[in-house]
Amino acid sequence: MQGLLLLSAAVLATAAFAADLRWQKVPNLWIMFGWIWGLLYQYGGWGWGGTVRFFTGAAMPVISLFPLFRFRMLGPGDIKLLSALGGLLGRQAVIRLVFLSFFFGGVLSLGLLIVSGTLLFRFRHFADYLRMYIKDRKPRPYYRTGDQAENLHFTLPILLGVFLYVGGIC
Repeated sequence: MQGLLLLSAAVLATAAFAADLRWQKVPNLWIMFGWIWGLLYQYGGWGWGGTVRFFTGAAMPVISLFPLFRFRMLGPGDIKLLSALGGLLGRQAVIRLVFLSFFFGGVLSLGLLIVSGTLLFRFRHFADYLRMYIKDRKPRPYYRTGDQAENLHFTLPILLGVFLYVGGIC
């Protein structure tokens, strides 16, 4: 049963990454499938206790990452994907997965900014963003949409984190 759980997490994250590359978003239908499968899996394995495990795992990324969504630093598809994975894997696993994802995201972003030559530009962009927020108290999109050299699909760091978790490394 544990193998099915891990395989399900890997398939969910892989399909989300592929969809994000193709359509620049993770389809809600795929997220719904992840939530439903997670709820059924948790309930089937642990009854009502599994239902609680599902909801606490699914809610943790939404609650903890909401500020990044509010300031438009993280997309809703990434948070919903982490929520679906949290419902499937449970709260403890998704906490680990969030930290792994941000670690990989930071490393990949730094490398991407250095290679693309936009590291200093992004620091200035961040400083300007903070200055405008302090002045207006109104969140604006932090990331630039489209095919920008510095953009990173956050579903990739999530996928890498899932692979480490599934492989038993973290």
